[in-house]
Amino acid sequence: MQSNPFNNLPRINKIEAINILKKPISEVKLSADYYKAVFHLANFPCDESEKVLLDFIKYDYEKLEYKIAKRKAIEVLAIFDCKKAIPIIADFLQNDNNDDYLTETAIWSLGKLKCNDVDIIDKICLILYKKFNNKRLVIQTLTNLGVRKEIDKMRSLSLDKQSSNGVKGASFAALIKLAGEEDKLSELKNFLRLPNQNDRHCAVQDIINAGHLSVLPVLIKAPISPSFKLQAIDSLWINELVLWENINLLDCIESVIIDDPIKIDTLELDNFNNDLSFFIEQLFHTDFNRCYQSIKELLKFPSDKVLYYLNNNWDRAKSDYGAIYFFIAIYKLLLDQQLYDKLILEKVDFLLSDNWPNYMKFKSSAIQILGCLNENKFYNNINDFSDERRTPYWKNRYTALLVLQNKQIHLKNDFAKLFINDSHRFVRLKAKEISSC
Repeated sequence: MQSNPFNNLPRINKIEAINILKKPISEVKLSADYYKAVFHLANFPCDESEKVLLDFIKYDYEKLEYKIAKRKAIEVLAIFDCKKAIPIIADFLQNDNNDDYLTETAIWSLGKLKCNDVDIIDKICLILYKKFNNKRLVIQTLTNLGVRKEIDKMRSLSLDKQSSNGVKGASFAALIKLAGEEDKLSELKNFLRLPNQNDRHCAVQDIINAGHLSVLPVLIKAPISPSFKLQAIDSLWINELVLWENINLLDCIESVIIDDPIKIDTLELDNFNNDLSFFIEQLFHTDFNRCYQSIKELLKFPSDKVLYYLNNNWDRAKSDYGAIYFFIAIYKLLLDQQLYDKLILEKVDFLLSDNWPNYMKFKSSAIQILGCLNENKFYNNINDFSDERRTPYWKNRYTALLVLQNKQIHLKNDFAKLFINDSHRFVRLKAKEISSC
């Protein structure tokens, strides 16, 4: 469940990491030790760490494990905001070693470092005219740096039939952000309905880069993971206002958290049969569109049959965090129909346990069910839900407030005050809304 395998390894301290990175490759026991050292040194931003990483990326070993560690070191220097690394990183734009991944890392890092060196920016621009696998990243970086000189090239790429959807989407975002061509917003909205899920995910990032809140009502109905939607809302809504034109921020957030499949604009799919077990099986699919559409189809069957099939497949589902999310979504819908699974609270306890990282999508659904079925247990956990150390993902803290909103007024006002100084602006806004009622 960890996002990086090195999180599962014994931690090494700063001195150990530095000592590994100073060794020539002939003296390193395992080639992967380089990457491990860079990974852990990222936890120690300081001048000494920067110097070691700068020296490390100047080596020129051919071994693949070193090259992977080198890319990571360049990335870490950018995260450290090490401006003196800019000219060294820029040297890797030449791609003399035919390492496109190294070039990609260099481009991303120069964007992260807000490079404003005209000569370096010109080198990045030139890559648009060369054969290069990730022109999407080049366009994104130039957009983030506010470079307008390649607008015509980006426009031509957006129209080129040979361009991937990713390149076209990044180009549309650039034209909107850099040239004010807001008519391209409709193109980005259409990209949220592309058949390939990865293309839809890319469209979310393009909408973020374009910087237009007006797309949110369409985006929150797209058949993609709620995590992408919340990322977009968090990135685009940078102030603490609840209303922007005719869009209500809190309504958008709550629509994503509740995530009613009926309100998702799913795409038509071929080869969907009418077998209940088939639709259950689709809940294990990685494409959210298939999962949402399957839930819509399942709701056409007798509720007790759906519950029976859910329970029969629960043991398999609980080892698949994607399937868990959709199983719990259906359990929620069945509760709305007054159909109660006698083991649902046991399932909720399992999902809210420390067996799972706090950022798992199904955690907020479990909090909603707990608040609905066992108020006492919900209130007993409210201190944990409001504690950022125990509940680090803001979505789950917000969900607890969403549950509180429908409780007795004296209780919800008192408990909402626990969240009033939350570090996340959305949680603070919701807490203020409830406590002022």
